[in-house]
Amino acid sequence: MGDLSSKFMRDFEERNGYEPGENCVVEATVGGPGVLQRHPAVRDYGDLLDFYARIEKVTFPDVGNGFFVDSVDDVVEGRGDWQPTEVKGAVIDSVAAFGSDGGGGLFAVSLTSGKVYRLSGGSMAGVAYEVGESNVEVIADDLWGFLQYLHGELLRAVR
Repeated sequence: MGDLSSKFMRDFEERNGYEPGENCVVEATVGGPGVLQRHPAVRDYGDLLDFYARIEKVTFPDVGNGFFVDSVDDVVEGRGDWQPTEVKGAVIDSVAAFGSDGGGGLFAVSLTSGKVYRLSGGSMAGVAYEVGESNVEVIADDLWGFLQYLHGELLRAVR
């Protein structure tokens, strides 16, 4: 996606008539064991641990409504404070919120099944994000499926 984001940025202003935001994939400077040393809790985050061993963050404000994958520091620091650790209502699950879109949606990976949810329009109640049927969507069966989805959105934006 790094190469594709560079292609996306080329001639962006000429094509769209406005200056682009920061559309990029930032590689991790401290990967693998360093992530676990800084944040032992990510051991329980499934595929997110492998992801953060390679990638620091992803920002695509100009792709669709925008897509943002937070840094591991933001994910861990926000857990339970400004990010939910649970989903309740139409779905009951333990989650790690790891990103958002520009339309108010929150991306969270299930810590039980690995599925990636897009949560929107619900409300925070303590550490839980309370959702109705229309407030939760399974974007992918796992994090790698979510990244393929994101790659597809970027590819569409380049074309």
